[in-house]
Amino acid sequence: VADTNVAQRLIDGGLSLGGEERQVTVLFCDIRGFTAYTQHMSPKEVIDMLNEHMTALTRVVKAHDGVLDKFVGDLLMALFGAPLAHENDTLNAARCALALVAERTRLNRTSAHQLAIGLGLATGRVVAGCMGSSERLNYTVLGERVNLASRLTDVAAPGEVLIDDATRQLLGEHITVEAKEAVQLKGFAGPMTVWRLVEVRPSPR
Repeated sequence: VADTNVAQRLIDGGLSLGGEERQVTVLFCDIRGFTAYTQHMSPKEVIDMLNEHMTALTRVVKAHDGVLDKFVGDLLMALFGAPLAHENDTLNAARCALALVAERTRLNRTSAHQLAIGLGLATGRVVAGCMGSSERLNYTVLGERVNLASRLTDVAAPGEVLIDDATRQLLGEHITVEAKEAVQLKGFAGPMTVWRLVEVRPSPR
């Protein structure tokens, strides 16, 4: 019921109730038009579809050193940089995002369900830790960057990965992006420039 990295840290006593400030890239991914697509499906059909979808996407997250934070309905949230940091967390997150789109495209060739996903990435300081009560807790992150990643996902078109300016600046020459028209995101003051992630260039050998 928890990401394997988080579970092992809990078993080893490396995580306790409370939080710490961490630099992370947060990734959100959800299905476009999920409510309309599933309105005439049985509960079992919906669960079977989501299990197939999430199983495939979770493999991609793990392959890019991401930590699965949670599933919320058709939404997947992943962390890069907590609870453990890697050298290239933001780059891993960008590669993961494009790989998730590719994996869903691949799955559409064999699955009974043809789905499209939208993704949002944001990078910055968050509070990370075990939150809840002494009886039940979850490892997660909180903060403005988390909210931003979620809002970017809301406005992403099918197959689109949107990133904030902090992510774009950190990745610099590693990526190709296209500027989107400034958008007003719920909970954020004033229009915000966002970027469509087009390509992550291979690392030089």
